[in-house]
Amino acid sequence: MHTAVVLCTHDDRQAEAIAAALPWLQTIRCRDGESARQVCLTQEACLVLIVDAPPRTDGCRVFAELSALQPGLAGVLFSGAVDSALLHHALEAGFSGLVELPINAMQANRVVNQALERYRLQRENTRLRTLIPLYSLGEQLAAAASEEDILARLLDAVERQTGARRSSVMLYDQEERCLRIAAARGLDPALARSICLQPGDQIAGWVFQQGKPVLLNKEDQEESVFSPLLQQPDIVSSISFPLRIGERIIGVLNISQKETDERFSEADNEMLAILCSQVAIALENLRARLQLTETIRMRTLFEQYVAPEVAELLLAQNSDLMGLGEIKQVTVLFADIRNFTRLVQQIDLQSLRSFLNEFFHFFTEEVFRHRGTVDKFMGDAVLAVFGAPVKLDGPSLAAAHAAVAIKTRFAALREQWSSRSEKFKGVDLGIAVTSGTVFLGNIGSTRRLDYTVIGNEVNIAQRLAAEASACRIYTTDAVRCEIAGSFDLEELGEIELRGVENKTRAFCLLGGKEQQGL
Repeated sequence: MHTAVVLCTHDDRQAEAIAAALPWLQTIRCRDGESARQVCLTQEACLVLIVDAPPRTDGCRVFAELSALQPGLAGVLFSGAVDSALLHHALEAGFSGLVELPINAMQANRVVNQALERYRLQRENTRLRTLIPLYSLGEQLAAAASEEDILARLLDAVERQTGARRSSVMLYDQEERCLRIAAARGLDPALARSICLQPGDQIAGWVFQQGKPVLLNKEDQEESVFSPLLQQPDIVSSISFPLRIGERIIGVLNISQKETDERFSEADNEMLAILCSQVAIALENLRARLQLTETIRMRTLFEQYVAPEVAELLLAQNSDLMGLGEIKQVTVLFADIRNFTRLVQQIDLQSLRSFLNEFFHFFTEEVFRHRGTVDKFMGDAVLAVFGAPVKLDGPSLAAAHAAVAIKTRFAALREQWSSRSEKFKGVDLGIAVTSGTVFLGNIGSTRRLDYTVIGNEVNIAQRLAAEASACRIYTTDAVRCEIAGSFDLEELGEIELRGVENKTRAFCLLGGKEQQGL
C-alpha cells in the first residue's frame, strides 16, 4: 500500500470515484491545497492526486508548492477539460501523468502505476548516488589486511564527508579494560598514545557505555549536560559516535572542528552512522579472518600429532586442558608389527622408516574412513579408538571393517617390500579389537599433554594382538556380540594374557559374510 494525497472540489463524488477506481491505494482525503500542505509537512507521501478545478484549485500551482516541501514527489492531475495547453502546463509542473474526468478505472490505474514506478526509480537513483561512494568504501574495507588500514580509510572518509580536521578512533582494550586511541588525525601522537579512558569517563566514555552519539555545537554546549566535561573551549563543533556490532560496542569515533564557522548537523550524524557501521563490521570480519587463519594454522599443527577430532576438542577448549576427559564406552583397535625387532638389525634405518610410514599411512586412512580416531603411534604398533570423540552407532562394526581393510593392505605392503628384500617376508601383523569402558582424555602435565585412552580394554587389546599372527584379527566376546551378524568368527577359547588377571574369551575374525555371498 502507498500513501497518497487526494485533492478534489466540493464535489465529494469525484473523491469517491477516484477511491473506487484505485481501491489498492492508501489515500488521505484533503479538500484544498492548505490541507494537503499540512499532510506533507507531517508525513511522507509518495504520490499526490490533484483534481484540477480552477479557480478554486489550481492543480499545477498546488503541486509546485507540495513538491517544494517534498522533492521527488510524484503527481497525477485529474481534469475534466484536457487539452494540449493543460498537458503542457502539467508536464512543466512535474506531473507524471494526466487523467481525464469522468474517471476511467483502467486509464487511472495505468497512469497511477506509471507515476509510482517513476517515483520508485527516482528514489532508487537517489539512494544509489548516495550509496555508491559508501559501497566503494565498503569494498576497500573488506580488502583491508589490518586494523590500521581500516581505521585510516575510515578517517579519510570522515574528512571527505564531514570536513572534520580533527578525528580519532578509540577501541576498547579487553586486557586493560579501557578505551585507547587506535588512529587519529590532527592530534599530537604522544598525547594520543597516553589517553586511556574508562567506560563512562568523559564524553567518549559515556558514548561507549551508553551506545548513543553526542553532537555538540558551540552555541549549545553550555546548556548540555556534558558542559562540565568540555576541556577544550576552542572546539566549535564535535561528534562522538559509537562503533557498534549488534548490541555490542567496540569503540568510539570522535570528530571535531576548531577555528571555523562550520558546524556539524544531524545529517553528519546520519553519515557517521553508515560509516561507523561499515567499519565496525569490517573490523569484526578482519578479526574473525585472523582468528580463523590462526585456528587453521594451529589445527594443521595439531593434526601432525593428533587426530582431527582431537584437534577440534583441543582448539575448542580455551582453558583447563588438563580437565579435558571423560569415561566412555568405546571400541579399541590395536595393531602390532611382528618380528620388527629382528628386522631393525638387518635393514637400514631409512628403509625401515619408509616401510613404517607407508604402514601408518594406510592404517590412518582406513581408521579415518571408518570414522575412528588414531590415538597414537608406538614404535612398530598403533592404537585407534572408535566411538569417541566421534560418536558412532556401531563402533565395533566400524572397527572390524577397518581391521579387515588394514589386514588386506598390510599383506600387499609386505609383498611389495619382499620384492625388494627377502628379509621382509618374515614380517607379520597382529591385530586385536576390544570393547569396553575406558578413560578418554588428556594425560600428562601442563607443559606436555597426551590425549589418549586408559583402561583394561586397552591392555587386553595390546596383549591379544601379541597373540595374533599371520595377519589374523582377534576379538573379545563383547565385540563378537556386536559384529556376529556381519562377520564369521572362530572361537579360540579362553586365552591367558600376560599382565591380565582373568583369562579372556577370544575369537578370530574370519571375514565378512557379505564377501562370502551369505
